[in-house]
Amino acid sequence: MKRNIVRVETIPYLSLFDINKEWLDLKIKRTELWDSIREQRREMYNITIKLNETEKKMAGVIIKLGKKIP
Repeated sequence: MKRNIVRVETIPYLSLFDINKEWLDLKIKRTELWDSIREQRREMYNITIKLNETEKKMAGVIIKLGKKIP
């Protein structure tokens, strides 16, 4: 059985590696969340524009109907 012995000097480096990996994972996760938020905001903006256009069309039709009613 072969045993690997970790020197005492390398332990801080291993800890730094673990912390660095955690930091990178968190940065990646945060970036993914920001990207999804941007996509949702873009979609909300597009839907708002379509809603406004639809409301203008509805108002136009209501005005035309109002003119036809005696």
